[in-house]
Amino acid sequence: MVEYKYTAEHQTTGKRVTNIAKADSVSDLVSQLRTDGLLPLTVNKVAAASNQAKSLKIFLTRRRVTGKELAVFTRQLGVTLASGLLLTEALDAIGEDLENEFFQDVISKIRASIQGGSDLSTALAKFPKVFPVTYTAIIKSGEATGEMHKTIAGLAKYLEDTERLKEKVKSAVRYPLFVMGFAILVVTVMVLVLIPKFAAMFESAGAKLPFLTRVIINISNFSIHFAPFLIVGCILGWIAFVYCLRFEKFRYTVDALKLRIPILGKHVIHKALVSRFCRTFGFLIAGGVSVSNSLDITSQVVDHRLMGDAIAQIRERVVGGSTISGEMRKQKIFPRLASKMVAVGERSGRLSEMFERTAGYYEDELESTLQNLTTMLEPVLIIFVGAIVLIVVLALYLPIFHLASAIR
Repeated sequence: MVEYKYTAEHQTTGKRVTNIAKADSVSDLVSQLRTDGLLPLTVNKVAAASNQAKSLKIFLTRRRVTGKELAVFTRQLGVTLASGLLLTEALDAIGEDLENEFFQDVISKIRASIQGGSDLSTALAKFPKVFPVTYTAIIKSGEATGEMHKTIAGLAKYLEDTERLKEKVKSAVRYPLFVMGFAILVVTVMVLVLIPKFAAMFESAGAKLPFLTRVIINISNFSIHFAPFLIVGCILGWIAFVYCLRFEKFRYTVDALKLRIPILGKHVIHKALVSRFCRTFGFLIAGGVSVSNSLDITSQVVDHRLMGDAIAQIRERVVGGSTISGEMRKQKIFPRLASKMVAVGERSGRLSEMFERTAGYYEDELESTLQNLTTMLEPVLIIFVGAIVLIVVLALYLPIFHLASAIR
């Protein structure tokens, strides 16, 4: 296939479009454009050097799509389809305005696949790192129902809610991380720069140092002499940790330990997992995906081995005739309140709605917990930093006071 740059006009709206498409010949491209409702005005073959330059530019750019970019794209796609544009026209209009060139190239390839006769879900499935399995499953369900714009609008809301929850968690931990980073910086400067200068001065004076001062100087000397080994050790430890994450047993152990972290494990990580499960599963079944497939997809989306195994067990027994709420009650990782709310949804026939409410409840609980933790951590961190500075200052100035007393 050869790449051609064309300018065409929509036969209905009169809007002009300039794009690049692949075809075996000019006549094939013209036929393809007319089938899409476009009137070709100019068609030019793209030079090979231009193709290489474009490929190199895309390779050098950021080759990922953020959750926020995907949510914005989905919202725009739903709005353009609801306004009456064809799918290829909507993708063309949105792709032109994307700042992420890698994402722009992905949309262009998806559009070309659709023009070649592929449906949207199949085209999206070719890019699993950009469009997760949840995304393609919902799109496939929308294609089956014939209400694509409504399905995409619901998908956009789901992605926006997910990103909103992530942003809440990030904003809650941003300040404590900043304070801890500042504390580490202060301690590093004191240990590597300030304390050695005072130690040299004390040694030249020949003064007898207090116990606290000796401890601080010994810590400084140890850090200076072994700092390269500590840095290399930390780097090697991190590399080993990342490598070990490839093994399922190690990932399972790490995920289990996450839930045992004091305060954060039970009140933050666990609530976030339950909320993600309820939000994703409720959205999938509301979008027309079968319960079995919804549970299978959700077990992958939660990205937690313990939760994923629990969902897989629930799926096996639900397929065998058990109720979701009953099987959730048997799994320790799910709170009793969640299973009770799901049981109400099963009895009332409003399962997807009850899952959405359960997700909203745990998201509110998570937000409240994060706010309380932030409020508690602020004074604790300030006192912690102040205590470190106070200890170092006392250790450095106590010998000076002794020297001044001896001189008098």
